[in-house]
Amino acid sequence: MSKEIEKRLDRLESELLRLQQGHSMLQRDVELFLKRYLTACPACKKEFDLLVNHYSIGLFDNLVYVKCPHCNKSMPVVDKEDGSISVVLE
Repeated sequence: MSKEIEKRLDRLESELLRLQQGHSMLQRDVELFLKRYLTACPACKKEFDLLVNHYSIGLFDNLVYVKCPHCNKSMPVVDKEDGSISVVLE
């Protein structure tokens, strides 16, 4: 009976390790995905999330503008080749 319990514990430990590795990989992927939408304001140098601050996005001359939530500086947003977006710093 104790051999059977040891086998079950070993199997549970290996399954737990596999799940922990899967969780770590998923967490890393989510962090990379969310970092695609982080930017720093050129005026105040503070970092902010473009997705969270979507309320301040407006359209003008076929460019999308976003306002910094810290200093309210308005800046255009552009697409990058890798699928992420960034603000025009100049």
